Amino acid sequence: MAERSEPLAQSAPTLPSDRELVDHLERAVAEVFATMIGECERIARLDGALPGEATREEGRVELDLHAGASAAMSVEREAVVEFRGPLDGRLSLRTGEQCASAIARGLLMSAPDDPLAREDVEDALKECANMLTGWIKSQALDPVGSFSMSVPFIGAGQRELVGPPLGALVYRTSGGLFALELTRRELRREAGG
Repeated sequence: MAERSEPLAQSAPTLPSDRELVDHLERAVAEVFATMIGECERIARLDGALPGEATREEGRVELDLHAGASAAMSVEREAVVEFRGPLDGRLSLRTGEQCASAIARGLLMSAPDDPLAREDVEDALKECANMLTGWIKSQALDPVGSFSMSVPFIGAGQRELVGPPLGALVYRTSGGLFALELTRRELRREAGG
């Protein structure tokens, strides 16, 4: 009599850890982002905690990096893409005006002295944030569930914390510094539940 075997129970795929998501973001910068905007040197990696933030004159935001020679980074532009699925969160690309223009010039392959409209710079930053989030979605999130991404949008500059931080990466380019931040979105509790 042949023995009947029970099918092996398949365990549900597990979501990547916060550290693994930041690792994927770092690979995305190296493999996608840096080839389009030029040389990028990572100067800080913050797992969990995001850099401290202070609002300065004229609404300018400064990130306290505590990373080597650069103690602070001015934030004047922010592009955001949110992702939704078994894990909800957002990626923010935050930078100063000069670096934002350098990123846009690299993406648009324009000369350093070519004038750029504000919309061109914002569109380039949104596209960069979209590509980085797309990498994380395809490489880390889609293998464990069904995820969607928001349309990229320009944030207010001052960080909108939507939940616990996953981590941040800070890079130096020829145009200055930019930070990439990942946060989880807090789930809203339904009334009565």
